[in-house]
Amino acid sequence: MEYLDIVDENNILTGEKRLRSEVHSQGLWHRTVHIYLFKIIENDIYFLVHLRAKNKDLYPNCWDTRFGGHIKSGESIEEAINNELMEEVGLGLERGSLIQGEIKKSDHFPNREFTHSFYYRFDGDIATLKFNDGEVQEIKWMKSDDILESMDKNKNVWSASKTGLIQVLGVLKANKVCL
Repeated sequence: MEYLDIVDENNILTGEKRLRSEVHSQGLWHRTVHIYLFKIIENDIYFLVHLRAKNKDLYPNCWDTRFGGHIKSGESIEEAINNELMEEVGLGLERGSLIQGEIKKSDHFPNREFTHSFYYRFDGDIATLKFNDGEVQEIKWMKSDDILESMDKNKNVWSASKTGLIQVLGVLKANKVCL
């Protein structure tokens, strides 16, 4: 039973918490985190993408460019980031190593959320990552241009949009992660 803190349409905590199932069925505003794991090879940005589990309620069996999930009731954003990455791929982050992105308001009733985006440069070996919570089937590195091309040709196999990935690339380039 997962409880989420409710926010208003301006992302201000209301003091109320509800079950995740209620939040989604009733269209209540809540918060999520997205973490993009990336690396640079010869000045190209690669993302660690993952195949979502077949039993996910949203976008089952689709590729995703980000990790993350709901911010649980009473959990800080930093705790949510660490918990989601540890749960999904067994990765612990170094404190202060995240690039903070924007907060996106998404009103796709009944799913209404504010997503806090973050970026993490991961140069480690993906063979050390573990999928313990059943949310991830497979991971692989993909060059950003190849992801964009795949989204054009096969958009139904991706949980994210091409427009969203272009915005993510803009944030990374603005933060000078590559030349």
